[in-house]
Amino acid sequence: MFTYGHMILLGLSIILLIGLLVISRNVDEKQVKKITRVFAIIITILEGIQIGFNFYFGYTWINAWFPMWYCGIFIYSLWLSGYGKGKWRRMGDSFLAGASMIAGATYLVFPATALTIYPTCHYLSIYSMFFHTMMIYIGILYFYKLDIKLNKQLYKSYVKYFLFFALIAFVLNNYCGSNLMMLKKPANIPIPLAYTLYKSMPWAYTVIVFIVYLFVPYWVTAYLSKFTKRLKGLKKLK
Repeated sequence: MFTYGHMILLGLSIILLIGLLVISRNVDEKQVKKITRVFAIIITILEGIQIGFNFYFGYTWINAWFPMWYCGIFIYSLWLSGYGKGKWRRMGDSFLAGASMIAGATYLVFPATALTIYPTCHYLSIYSMFFHTMMIYIGILYFYKLDIKLNKQLYKSYVKYFLFFALIAFVLNNYCGSNLMMLKKPANIPIPLAYTLYKSMPWAYTVIVFIVYLFVPYWVTAYLSKFTKRLKGLKKLK
């Protein structure tokens, strides 16, 4: 975290993101959905390689391979939004449009998993940075290119969607001793208060992290969307 290797991968991630956004500057809604479907396949294959790598080298504990962290919802969202219909598509849209951009950007700046364990040039480190860069890329496409209203109605879909994964994480954390979605304890995050809170009141740490996931990414993006639309409106008036 904030190491020389992290800065190199962060710089490469920013270059990749800018390049993809330039290439995609004229895409329409149908093309965005096509991009979503393509990345659903690509990310799933890369995730499968990561899981296979972990098992091959004996990293078989559930935290090391099971894609059930908050950002991992991105994988399922690509499939639901790209290939789903009705309420299933709305659930995928709610995460990609409402949380993907913020969550991905947070990780790139404060990587809390692979980069704190593996060398910079390790597949898992590179894949992790690539994964979260794609979260930002897809999130920006949905934010600017699709007519998705980040309102209370869509938020209800996000809540149901998130709670489904949170429930699975809670159950597995209690019965398997895992720390999925970091709901059980902090892990390599640059917030000293989180560790202090966990040591004194573990349950309070879990509640706060749960609340952050539930409210912060979606509503920060929603208010950012309102602010952006107001700026566009002011430019038109001028």
